[in-house]
Amino acid sequence: MKQKIKITGKSLRAILMVGVLTIGFSFMSKAQFSYGVRIDAGAACQSDLLELANNCDVRFSPSVGLIGKYNFTEGFALKSGLMYQQKGRNFTEADVDVTNKLDYLTLPLKAEFSAGEKAGFKNGQRFYFAVGPYLSYKLDAEGKLDGVKYDMNTETKDFDAGLGMELGMEFPVFKQKALQVGLNYDMGFVEVYKDTPDLHNKMASISLGLLF
Repeated sequence: MKQKIKITGKSLRAILMVGVLTIGFSFMSKAQFSYGVRIDAGAACQSDLLELANNCDVRFSPSVGLIGKYNFTEGFALKSGLMYQQKGRNFTEADVDVTNKLDYLTLPLKAEFSAGEKAGFKNGQRFYFAVGPYLSYKLDAEGKLDGVKYDMNTETKDFDAGLGMELGMEFPVFKQKALQVGLNYDMGFVEVYKDTPDLHNKMASISLGLLF
């Protein structure tokens, strides 16, 4: 006489939970976390939303900070960090040279897609593309009129948010470490000034990062 095995909804949920946890722990065991430092040098401007740049207003834009990367698979990772960034613009108005410099503390979150040896790269080299949102908190805002400084904190908004993109190469160095060289572009979605509409932060830069 055959005995029927009855699977209830509660039992099915338990089986599914065990399966999900088993797959999850197996997946997480293959993940690798790396951290490091990064410096950027580039150009910043402020222009209309979705406009890539305004060549007349470009100013030098350095960045420096800490980065971290969590590798889920060989070709996919999440990147974040905490960066100090300078943004702003330079322009001339009524024969007066004007400089606006805004200092931000920026938290990016990017999904990184990469290709390695399977795509033909050798010696551990990887080509990568990363994209994702960022959130920035303003640390300071300063203006200059023909070299004379003045405070701009009351004229500018405290937060910025936008989309960041990165394209680059990763090279293994010094055993267990990696050097990332990238081209970056950030596009702000929040208006920078309280009383001046349609000016958003834009920045293009070259980055150098060392991951441990």
